[in-house]
Amino acid sequence: MDASSILSTLLSSSSIKGISKAAGTSTANVTSVLSAAVPSLLQGASKQASGSTAASFAQALTDHAQADTSNLTSFFKNADLTDGSKIVSHLLGAKANSTTTSISKAAGTDSATTKSVLSAAAPLLMSLLGQQSSGSSGNALSSLMSGLVSNNLGSIVGNLLGGGSSSSSSSSKPGASSLLNGLMGMLK
Repeated sequence: MDASSILSTLLSSSSIKGISKAAGTSTANVTSVLSAAVPSLLQGASKQASGSTAASFAQALTDHAQADTSNLTSFFKNADLTDGSKIVSHLLGAKANSTTTSISKAAGTDSATTKSVLSAAAPLLMSLLGQQSSGSSGNALSSLMSGLVSNNLGSIVGNLLGGGSSSSSSSSKPGASSLLNGLMGMLK
């Protein structure tokens, strides 16, 4: 699984439907929240992988990598939203509340909906990152996280905008322009 596969899986229709059920909200809300949140979550994961928390983050990825993501319906039936909430808090750090508020505004959802969606999606993100980084530690893990965005931006944007081309209309998927802007902001 490569970087674009991680995000394709996270934003697939199966994931969106599973997160929708787990969070108790519409698939449109899930798509909007994830489109607004993915850049912040990836940036937080990158910071966790390269900071003083790298060893504990690597262990968390190893723990989450063991979850079976081959059947997303089953994965989300067993989703632990309390654990997901903790993951979101770790990834977003001290700015978790303000970032969640910003995500809510960008997605056009209330704070409770945003928190539920993020709590349902976070375990999947950690599992997918853990499966990708299996065996990585220290600088290798940090490089993986940095490469997730910078080395694969074209394919990520193409996949998220609903096609193989980054020139797709940003209206083809709700929130696509905020996702693109967030990803571009991370590269500055």
